[in-house]
Amino acid sequence: MICVPITSKTIEEAVEEIKKAENVADIIELRVDYLKNPDLEVLINATQKQVIVTCRKKSEGGLYDGDEKGRVALLLNAIAAGADYVDIELSTPEPLLEELIKKKAETRFILSYHNFQQVPEDLQVTFDRMLQKGFEIIKIAVMANSIEDNLKIFDIIKQAKDKKSDIIAFCMGEHGEISRILSPIFGSHLTFGSLSRGKESAPGQIPADILKNIYRVNELNSNTNIYGLIGNPVKESMGYLIHNRSFVKKELENIYLPFLVEDLPSFVSGYRTYLKGMSVTMPFKEQVIPLLDEIDETAKKIGAVNTLQIRDGKLFGCNTDCSGAVKALEEKTELNGKKVFMIGAGGAARAIGFGIMEKGASLYIFDLDTQKADSLAADLGCRTMSAESIGSDFDILINCSPVGMHPNVEKTPFSKERLKKGMVVFDAVYNPLKTRLLREAEEIGCVTIPGIELFVNQAVDQFELWTGEKAPKDLMKEIVLERLKS
Repeated sequence: MICVPITSKTIEEAVEEIKKAENVADIIELRVDYLKNPDLEVLINATQKQVIVTCRKKSEGGLYDGDEKGRVALLLNAIAAGADYVDIELSTPEPLLEELIKKKAETRFILSYHNFQQVPEDLQVTFDRMLQKGFEIIKIAVMANSIEDNLKIFDIIKQAKDKKSDIIAFCMGEHGEISRILSPIFGSHLTFGSLSRGKESAPGQIPADILKNIYRVNELNSNTNIYGLIGNPVKESMGYLIHNRSFVKKELENIYLPFLVEDLPSFVSGYRTYLKGMSVTMPFKEQVIPLLDEIDETAKKIGAVNTLQIRDGKLFGCNTDCSGAVKALEEKTELNGKKVFMIGAGGAARAIGFGIMEKGASLYIFDLDTQKADSLAADLGCRTMSAESIGSDFDILINCSPVGMHPNVEKTPFSKERLKKGMVVFDAVYNPLKTRLLREAEEIGCVTIPGIELFVNQAVDQFELWTGEKAPKDLMKEIVLERLKS
């Protein structure tokens, strides 16, 4: 279930937000610590949804700064007004906890613990202590300082499930975002999603409409296959949109989410039993190779992996950047016997360069970092050459450098004067959709290939490797176009 916190400062605004929240929420949380004079009857009766009433004190991340008796009195009023749940902190003085429980009527109690600094070493002790209190629901919210911290919460959820005890548990902060998605799948009673960006009641809260419509947290369960992106950073990735909407299209019980990783060996060790497959992005495409059980021959020769799959418990790696680029090029031209000039000598250039040479093309590489270009040329068995030296003596131009990428959209990696009608110009940059290089190439009459083709092709190959089903390529492309135009 998805719970949407209402964090308005006035009754009128709160009622308005409640009406909006009803479109995405299964449960509404009234954060009465945000209100100066909360009219609980008005607020609770403003919705047909179930309601949690919470009055969070400042030391627990809320806004209430009065005494404990006054805070508990507010919760007693909530019970009298018909609240479905009230949330009370473990740190509340014992006599006041007992006073609250005596008045409970039909209201369910959530006993909560928060730590806004870390996942404490004694979390297990705290969990055991909370269980002994005999409350109907336990809630644990702790700050994740690494992706591995979420594993401790997943273990707590498993323990609660084994004991048949209702629990709400997740990590806060950017490193904890994945737990807000995965916890309900593993058995958490609910997860919290904000009404919109800027309306978060705690760090790392994800908008409720994304939880519901993209991640489908209400539709999935412990049998769900988990996929995702390993990288640092991962916030700007479109993968979660592309793959999750594709899973919906193909009616698959799969989920894809971003994993912000700092320690790659630790992540792989901790998460491999949870995952079915992963995309790999910077800076881990080369670092992941020693951690693999098996590697595709092409990826081994390239020396970089962008796709992982769990096969019978073994970690298998391959490279769909290579196949994605080759497919994009072969839709426009024959590669065998063609002379290719490639700008850039990074990871993408390595994958693309290997792919086109395997198809029989002659490759020449240029990079401002001549040492980097020399190294890649030696690995691929080709030559380096400057733009001035090659002039217009080539059939295909490929840009694998970041030149022309947003926000520097008026830059180009290659002079317009050296382009000729009929040449094939492929720009691996996909934001903007049409770079200056491609615009100028079109004006001259070149055949152009935008970076979106590579981006979509590599995602298609990943999807098909993971699922064994044909990917909805048109939908994937539509999603990327929507995102880039927004």
